Amino acid sequence: MNRLRITLFSLIALTYLPATALAEDYQAKLFSVDNHPVRYQVTLQFEAPSEAFRQNASSTVLDSRPEKEISRGGAMLRSLVMPGWGESYLGYHKTARYFFWTDMAIWAAVIGLESYSQWKENQFIAYAATHAGAQMSGKSDEFYADIGNYINTEAYNEAKLRERNYDAVYTSSSYYWAWDSNDSRYDYDDMRITSRSAHNKMYFFLGAAALNRLISFVDTGKKVRDIMSAQKAPQLGMRVLPDYQDGASSIQLVLSAGF
Repeated sequence: MNRLRITLFSLIALTYLPATALAEDYQAKLFSVDNHPVRYQVTLQFEAPSEAFRQNASSTVLDSRPEKEISRGGAMLRSLVMPGWGESYLGYHKTARYFFWTDMAIWAAVIGLESYSQWKENQFIAYAATHAGAQMSGKSDEFYADIGNYINTEAYNEAKLRERNYDAVYTSSSYYWAWDSNDSRYDYDDMRITSRSAHNKMYFFLGAAALNRLISFVDTGKKVRDIMSAQKAPQLGMRVLPDYQDGASSIQLVLSAGF
C-alpha cells in the first residue's frame, strides 16, 4: 500500500510540474515585451452617456423614437381612426405597416363584395322584368323573395289565403308577375341568393375592420406604456478602453449611466 501511494504521488508530481512550468513560461511571455515585464492596471471611470449611446439604447425599444413629447390619448385615438397610425406616430413603422395594409385588404374585400352584390342584384332585377313581367322598381326584399318562390302572383295569393295571412296578399297590379317557366324562376332565385350572400359576407369583413382597430388601439396603448417606462428607467452602458501611460499598459473600464 505504501509503495502504491508513493507511485501515485510520483505520477502526480511528474504531471503537475511540467504543467506549472508551462503556465509560468506563458505568463512571462504574455506580460512582458522584449523580456521586460509590463504592468497592467484597471481604472474605473464614470461618464454621462454619449448621444450615440442614447440612440443605440433607444433603438432597442423603437424603430425611431420621436423627438417630440408623445401623447397617450392622441396615439390611441389615431389607432381607432386608422389602424397603424398610432404605431407610426410612436415610431413603430414596421408594425404600423402591418396594421395599415391589413386594414386596406379588409376594405378592399368589403368594396369588392358590395360591388359584386349590387351587380348580381341589377342582374336578377333585369332578369325578372324580362322573364316574369314584374315591376321591380321600389320593391322590398320580401317581394324579391316571393317572386323566386312562386310561379305567379295568383299562386302566391292562394297560398297566403290558405294560411289566412290576409295582410300579405298582393292586390295592386304593380305587384303582378308570371314566370315563363320554372327554370327561369330557379335561375332568378340563384342570382338573388348569390347577391344577398355576398352582401351578408360584407358584414363579416366590417367586423374584421373593427377588430383590427381594436387590436391596434390596445397595441398602441401598450407601446406608449413601454416608451414612458423606458424614458424613466436609467440607461446603463460599459466600455473597455486600452491605454499606455508611463511605460505601463492600462485598461480603462468606462461605465455610463443616464437618467
